Amino acid sequence: MRQFLTLRYWATLFVLFILVLTLYLAVGRSGPSEVIDSTEVRRIDLIASTSTVRSDSVWSVANGRAVGNATAVLSDGRVLAIADGTLGVSTCLFPDVLNACVMLADTLGDGVVWFALVPAPEGDDRELALPAIEELLDGVTYARLENGWVVPLLDKVKRRCEVETPSLKSFVQRFAGSHRTIVDLDRAQVSAVECDA
Repeated sequence: MRQFLTLRYWATLFVLFILVLTLYLAVGRSGPSEVIDSTEVRRIDLIASTSTVRSDSVWSVANGRAVGNATAVLSDGRVLAIADGTLGVSTCLFPDVLNACVMLADTLGDGVVWFALVPAPEGDDRELALPAIEELLDGVTYARLENGWVVPLLDKVKRRCEVETPSLKSFVQRFAGSHRTIVDLDRAQVSAVECDA
């Protein structure tokens, strides 16, 4: 009973209390970080026209994920498996129709980490229009679009606009949010930017 009455015992308890309180104030009260930008950045390493997207059952994309298993047959003959639950988006209404979609994907080997299916250009057009460039990256070899997609750029990107600009960087700054990004589907890279009409 005497050990409870010593100054040393109470000093030890006080120091432990201060340490726990400090740790609680430093870590315990911090909540999850605030999300500043809801747009997720997706680095695209595959851009290709699809011949078709096949599935043995009803296949769709809902709430940002593939529902069911599917196989994307690309126009160059490559075949990619899209597993149930794979992250993705689709604005292509009829992915199973021949040559109806273009697939943009983040891949890991033959696996699809994330994908987007968008409507293919009409007719024989080989240029796909995407949202405006928000930022140029990696020494102007990639561009982050307004929707968060990071796409590769050709060495020389044409600027299609009545107003001339000295460089792609100045074009992006001057026409922020009011231009389209054009992907050459044969080269699978951004080949041009053009002003909104």
